[in-house]
Amino acid sequence: MTPFGVGGLPDGLPPVVAAGTYADTLRKVLLAAKERHALGLLPVLGGRLAAAVARLVLDAGLPTLVLVPVPSAPSQVAARGVDLTASLARSAAVRLRSAGLGVSVQRALALARRPEDQAGLDRIQRLANLAGALRSAGAPASGPVVVVDDIVTTGATLAEAVRACRAGGGQVIGAAVVAATMRGGGAR
Repeated sequence: MTPFGVGGLPDGLPPVVAAGTYADTLRKVLLAAKERHALGLLPVLGGRLAAAVARLVLDAGLPTLVLVPVPSAPSQVAARGVDLTASLARSAAVRLRSAGLGVSVQRALALARRPEDQAGLDRIQRLANLAGALRSAGAPASGPVVVVDDIVTTGATLAEAVRACRAGGGQVIGAAVVAATMRGGGAR
């Protein structure tokens, strides 16, 4: 599947690219990595994320960039034994560097508070739930930033991550995800 621009997301977001649709095999692989401890799938998913980032880089013409993963809750990290989004970002960076791009990963975001579970919430409720949930962590990213996450549904998490990254001085040029649900929008 070819990475595609995701539409139907909140206003003010930079371009968002997904490696595929959250359905069928990609959905099963993501769920296995997230919920069934199939961590051996992380390199495969990192490769998909790298494809989405590459699409952004090619569209923007950037030779270097910083991947900033959306932070995972400590309870999720403890349950999985790994910070899934940070691991995907590192795997994607390895792939992109091997292709000759200057890519680094920086944990420039942290949880300011734990939001409620997003399941069953619509876009407006998700935006309200996540407002102020993230903060910048440490020094601003040293270059153009691509915020990365595993899945985008309504764009609320990405909107909050972009807001917090920019508030911390980051120059966010886009966001990339492994998969996009069709609930929040489709290809543009």
